[in-house]
Amino acid sequence: MQGDDTKKELQLYLVSAVVTAMALFLSGCAVNSDINATNDGNAAAPAESAKSDGKSALIRSLDEKYGEKFTFLENAGGGTMMGEHCAIFVRADSLPNDRIYAVHGIFDGKVDDRDNYMAYYFREEASSYFTEIAKEVYGECRAFYEPEEEAVIPNWIGKNSDVKELLRSTKPYYSVILPSGQDMDEKDKKLDEIFNRIKEEEINCYFYIAYLDSDELYDGIGSAWGIDKQHIIAECTLGMDKNFNIVERQWG
Repeated sequence: MQGDDTKKELQLYLVSAVVTAMALFLSGCAVNSDINATNDGNAAAPAESAKSDGKSALIRSLDEKYGEKFTFLENAGGGTMMGEHCAIFVRADSLPNDRIYAVHGIFDGKVDDRDNYMAYYFREEASSYFTEIAKEVYGECRAFYEPEEEAVIPNWIGKNSDVKELLRSTKPYYSVILPSGQDMDEKDKKLDEIFNRIKEEEINCYFYIAYLDSDELYDGIGSAWGIDKQHIIAECTLGMDKNFNIVERQWG
């Protein structure tokens, strides 16, 4: 009888030991599974989650601000909403060919969201507005407007604003392209005139002008960028500071 009791006690001990070992094994698997999920990307790391949330929050603010849909394109300086800076490029449904710059950061001592959507929204009006100014000085010409890619617009500029308010609150790129047959002796005088008109309008900008020798090139040109240098007789970049002091004026 005593042998049977000893045998039963040993059996109970072995069963208990096996159960305990299985519990420890399963617990270890669960812990390792959580760790591997995080390392494999199945459970986002805190930093990546914060960055994703920051982008989403910035895009939501654009959706609400302009009443349309914006889509993330790429980072433009990184950062997360956990800190004080998040910069991205996005695309608006109404402007599918433009890369809108948006920033969550500190402006005028306060945390805020800014962007340059309105610079692209007013593109055609801004081009037409400047074309009229250029034609007053040069007559026949082609004028082009391009927003500064990573410059933000004050939040008070909206879809109901006047294009002049936009142009006076940012620093765009303006270019004038001239056809052949121009009086080259007048180029400095004309440059003074266009600068004075820009100053009168309070449009602080990056200004470029090019004189061409090919009317065929002139007629077909769609942008001031990438012009064939072989057909440029003279070109000039005119730079100005915020007080309209000329800081660069170089003919080439």
